[in-house]
Amino acid sequence: MRRPVDVSTDVYAAIWAARRAGENDEDAILARILGCKTPASAQEHHATRYAAGAGVFDARNDVRFAEGFEIFRNYKGRRYEAVANGGVWRRKDTGQTYATLNQLNSSIARGAENVWNGNWKFRDREGSEKSIAALRPAS
Repeated sequence: MRRPVDVSTDVYAAIWAARRAGENDEDAILARILGCKTPASAQEHHATRYAAGAGVFDARNDVRFAEGFEIFRNYKGRRYEAVANGGVWRRKDTGQTYATLNQLNSSIARGAENVWNGNWKFRDREGSEKSIAALRPAS
């Protein structure tokens, strides 16, 4: 069972600064740092989610972005766009890829920032702009 933990921006940034390759969420980073073993059921859950198809899966928020799903944001007067592609986010302007939304966002905006705060948006089927936060399951 997952439980939310409320931490400051500095602590959140420090967690991601400690990330190693293959660690795709805070749970994996902290489990390594704290010497915890991930229960087999959690490992199976993540393996199933990642194998369920292309696109990008955000395990912490239980959101799957389908292959080709496009997001965008404006930062300091410039528009940035990214697409879910083969398990990573690919920036359209540079072609560089990022395993997580946090890594993608850090490539644009310096410093820690909540990527679900409404800056990243998508267009729904009707063409309306919506925050990616609308994609998270209701609590």
